[in-house]
Amino acid sequence: MVLNTILKNKRLWVIVIIIAALFLAITVSKSGRKGITGLENSVITVVKPLQKAVFSGTRGLIEFVETITQIGNLKEENLELKKKLSLLESDIVRLKELELENQRLREMLNFKEQSHLYEMEGAKVIGRNPGNWFETILIDKGQDSGIAVNMAVVTDKGLVGRVIDTGRNWSKVLLIIDQRSAVSGMVQRTRDNGVIKGQIDPIDMGNCKMIYLPAESNILPGDLVISSGLGGIFPKGLIIGKIIEIKKEENELLKYALVRPSVDFQRLEEVFVIKKHGDQ
Repeated sequence: MVLNTILKNKRLWVIVIIIAALFLAITVSKSGRKGITGLENSVITVVKPLQKAVFSGTRGLIEFVETITQIGNLKEENLELKKKLSLLESDIVRLKELELENQRLREMLNFKEQSHLYEMEGAKVIGRNPGNWFETILIDKGQDSGIAVNMAVVTDKGLVGRVIDTGRNWSKVLLIIDQRSAVSGMVQRTRDNGVIKGQIDPIDMGNCKMIYLPAESNILPGDLVISSGLGGIFPKGLIIGKIIEIKKEENELLKYALVRPSVDFQRLEEVFVIKKHGDQ
């Protein structure tokens, strides 16, 4: 803006040119002479302060232009550095995701290698139903991979649920925390049998209820509950969860227990579908 103002001020430029011409004439005319005339001395006296001012102003202008240029370069460099930082942050997030996925897949692979009795198909969770607790999930494997209705679904942590619908490359899985789900379970320590149902009560949402337990059963909080194998859908011995509370039914002839599933359904990303097991 300052530079444009100076360039547009014609009067200032006329004065500068006249001064420069006078100074040049004096310089040329005095070359080869020993002294200067009184007129030349007067002109030099007048011109010298103006020359100094013009020189100082020009130098200041040059420095100002250089400063503006440097600021522009710094802004461009700053923008470039911000872009590189953003890319680096994205790479860090991507690498962290790959690291976590690699860890999960290693655990799943170890589980698969240890489960010699099962023929399993790995799948990724690609959808969930809208709700605080997801009672059904969608996975990316279906009929083309040999997946069929009523196949059990697990992770290395325990039982997830069963397949209730399939397409060519997708399947819908009913989770064990759904109130429509029913799994034959057994308390591992006492061998007491019962049925694992999803909870309707919002207070206990996300837990399961183990019903039809004998009143005289000696079950305790912390006891592990596994699948009993009854019914043919779920193979025996799959981890379901741990008992966190025990209560008597209203008729006091039976007990029921609240069971916290071993699978974290809120963070479910990969699963196995058991296509065939030892009981089949």
